[in-house]
Amino acid sequence: MENDFLEVATLGRSVGLKGYVKLYNKSDFPEQFKKNAKFFDKDGKEFILKDFNKINSSALFFGFEDIELAKELTNKILYTTKELTRKTCKLKKDEFFYFDILSLAVVEDDEELGVVVDIQDISKDRLLEVRTDKILVDAGLPKTFFIPYIDNFILNVDLSQKTIYVKNSRAILENS
Repeated sequence: MENDFLEVATLGRSVGLKGYVKLYNKSDFPEQFKKNAKFFDKDGKEFILKDFNKINSSALFFGFEDIELAKELTNKILYTTKELTRKTCKLKKDEFFYFDILSLAVVEDDEELGVVVDIQDISKDRLLEVRTDKILVDAGLPKTFFIPYIDNFILNVDLSQKTIYVKNSRAILENS
């Protein structure tokens, strides 16, 4: 899969006779599912949304407007690109796309603690999974640890410097 592609939905069984399929959203941006939105499968084949019913999360795609054609879409995973995501999904102040946060360095008091390798959704809060810097691992600290994405730990995210500046996080690492 091209590195630029992001998984956004899985298509389920057909719904009704007109070609609608159940859409299982896997993104934080349900507003991207609207008429004429473009998505792709794992091979890069394009799928254009003809209609989306928000009430029952069913989607109709151009070229699949009957039940038999819609059955071909069952279990298909839909992707979008980072570029399309940036164009269609609007962020609020101090919000970031996951793909922008992954691989950022985590720094506390000028010491690099590690690199963000994953983001876990735990209730309303997120946890940054950090792969600990090799120097710290060699000193006996854990290979990975988690930092809550809340103000008590996150000082600043600087995408231009590819760095997340943190506080109180070395203590989490030492006690992991």
